[in-house]
Amino acid sequence: MRSPGRKTIKTGKPAAKKAGSARKRSFQPEPGLYRAIAEQLAEMVIVRDADSRIIFVSGPFSSFFGLTTDAINGMTVTEFMNLPEIQSRMSDSFNRALARWNGTDHKKEPVRVEFASPGPAVFSCEFGSVPGGQWFRMKDLTAQSQSESMIAVAAKDLENRKFDFEKRYREMERSQSELERMKHDILEANRLKSEFLANMSHELRTPLNSILALSSILLTRMDGELNEEQEKQIIIIERSGKNLLRLINDILDLSKIEAGRMDLIISEYDVLEFVENIKMTIMPLIRESSLEFIADIDPSIEVHSTDENKLKQILLNLLSNAVKFTPSGSVTLSIQPTKFADVLEFSVIDTGIGIDSSHFDTIFDPFRQLDGSATRKYGGTGLGLAITKKIVELLGGRLTVESEIGKGSAFRFFIPSRRRGMENNILTENEIEQMIRQTGTGRKEEETDTFTVQLDSEKKTILLIDDDKESLYIMKKYIDGNLYQTLMAKDGDDGIAKAVEFQPDIIVLDIMMPKKDGWIVLQELKQNAVTRQIPVMIISIVDNKKLGFSLGASDYIVKPVVKDMLLKRISKLCAEKELKRILIVDDDLTQAELVEEILQSDDYLSEVATSGEMAIQLVRRKSYDLIILDLLMPQVDGFVVLDNLRNDPIANKTPVLILTGKLLTKDDQEKLSGKNYHLFMKSMFSREKLLEEIHAILGRN
Repeated sequence: MRSPGRKTIKTGKPAAKKAGSARKRSFQPEPGLYRAIAEQLAEMVIVRDADSRIIFVSGPFSSFFGLTTDAINGMTVTEFMNLPEIQSRMSDSFNRALARWNGTDHKKEPVRVEFASPGPAVFSCEFGSVPGGQWFRMKDLTAQSQSESMIAVAAKDLENRKFDFEKRYREMERSQSELERMKHDILEANRLKSEFLANMSHELRTPLNSILALSSILLTRMDGELNEEQEKQIIIIERSGKNLLRLINDILDLSKIEAGRMDLIISEYDVLEFVENIKMTIMPLIRESSLEFIADIDPSIEVHSTDENKLKQILLNLLSNAVKFTPSGSVTLSIQPTKFADVLEFSVIDTGIGIDSSHFDTIFDPFRQLDGSATRKYGGTGLGLAITKKIVELLGGRLTVESEIGKGSAFRFFIPSRRRGMENNILTENEIEQMIRQTGTGRKEEETDTFTVQLDSEKKTILLIDDDKESLYIMKKYIDGNLYQTLMAKDGDDGIAKAVEFQPDIIVLDIMMPKKDGWIVLQELKQNAVTRQIPVMIISIVDNKKLGFSLGASDYIVKPVVKDMLLKRISKLCAEKELKRILIVDDDLTQAELVEEILQSDDYLSEVATSGEMAIQLVRRKSYDLIILDLLMPQVDGFVVLDNLRNDPIANKTPVLILTGKLLTKDDQEKLSGKNYHLFMKSMFSREKLLEEIHAILGRN
């Protein structure tokens, strides 16, 4: 077999066969073979022959030790090991590896070699055989070793961090446990506080209502006349008592919510009908403030489900606030759908004085009022928005505000069809149906008992409209007697039906009722020709006399009511019902008061409207026996009022005494022709002549 790269010299004589004893020639490997091997391995390689002489050194190997390839080739391994360049970098591990390679221990397992100079380095040394020699290869593991070292350091650091984390976690657990205990203590203290406020509010209201009732008795002079100073003092007492009662009622609402004692009655309601009820209730305040009211309701919304009375309370609070803080412009009620089918977005937007953004986080805090002249001017206890926000949250919603000083405010809240996230105290549809069925049964028995008794024509009939069975019982006990008899109605619709059927002398009406509240009932009574003239006395826990009187109520009492005071107020209304009612329409307050004094001296009941707009609203809600009308008034004059009277199916029959100083043109006289119109010139004005004209008109009617 020929060795690669080796030439065979032929002689002229044929080669003779060698005997078995002939001497074998030594095999000398060629360096080109090992260079090819080294290039394939691409490593630090050195090769020796059978005589331990180095016959090949790769470039990376010689470069690592700072030698040239030619300087190493031909040396024995021992000579190589004794070179100064090798000795300067020699390490015990490298010395053992070379000795092992130079000897006979050529195991396949690699040997780890480390160098300290000129910098730390780690290699893996391997050995192998080639024809006629041995090779020695070094593989650089320095980067891997550094990575392993870094991993070890990182592992140690991670272990330390883990220990620190576990330590902090244990501390956090202890802190969490302490916070839970503190939270429990705070919630318990808050619950006890709310219960205390609720109980104290009830205890305070009873004597306070007595104070207000007695103040009212004194001011109405039921027990004798008062001098001027006494009247001033009693007015102060009554005003202060009302403010205190309003505060107590607000605290009671707040404490009920915080104590979890405010119950919800979930039911379905028609959204458009609900908005109409809201609009009818708030419009008198809107008109009185000369504001525009806008209802922006998405037509796709039909039925929603929540506590209708609580929702109405929220919107009336926000709308009343909007009217209160909006000198001019508009108030908008918006109801829009959201991307969730069972959630509606409600907005109350005004063009009023606005709120500084720095107060957004505090206006919903109980008893928190904004500083500055606006707060002092408009007053308030600072509980309205706090209660509103809590009721919104009770219904499962969230109330937010957007506002800018001088540009108005927008209060928005979202109400889900069901109280999301509140599993406790949620009434199922079956439970609600059961409650309605039980309540209906109880009321039906009472209604049957009431109407099996024939009405006595000798007694005045008082119709009581209230959904509270206990309130009806108490009022019946107060009123029934020698002079009065009572009818009872369990809700607004029942009350209107009985008012039309029996036409009672007085209607006593509660405000807070389901389905149709007292505000709506009052408006429907005043819009019905049959019941319009019946005096309505509101008796309710809701203290909003201004709204009640603007809707046509004849009297207003805040619960609880005292028997003697109630009977006196009913007696007064019954007596007034027999008197003629006259409306005086004149923008000159001095002239109007003069006419009013003359009428009162002759036992007429009178009211004053100081503008044409106010007169139009009053005749829509009340019946009058006569209207005394001035023609010359700003904005809405007497002719516009007459046009509105002509278009009203009830008021168009009311006689009108036109009291004017205007020189009437021919066109004016034609407009004023008609059997119901009577002219009385101010130039002829005197007490006797005015009363004579009124007697003649009312005598004819």
